[in-house]
Amino acid sequence: MSTDFTRTEEALLAGAGYPLPHHQDCDFRLDRADRDKWEITIVSPRAQAWVHDELCNPLCQCLSDSLKVDILGADRFLKQVHALGFRTEFVGIGGKDLF
Repeated sequence: MSTDFTRTEEALLAGAGYPLPHHQDCDFRLDRADRDKWEITIVSPRAQAWVHDELCNPLCQCLSDSLKVDILGADRFLKQVHALGFRTEFVGIGGKDLF
């Protein structure tokens, strides 16, 4: 069962100490890791397969389920995957948005 929570409901859950729910139909999740870095997490099997096929090769180590980048790197990466039809959940101060 997939439930979409409003930002108010997310705030109430967070205030009560419950973990925030994540969207079930996203491929990547973007969240701020620290002041200068953003974390892109690979959520779906389809996204995992694409990352393995496009970003890994026999000569380099394959990426784990997440990677940390600066804001420009995150912007370039997300523009590329959105052009291919992938969906991203953005976790920000005001709640979560699905793109």
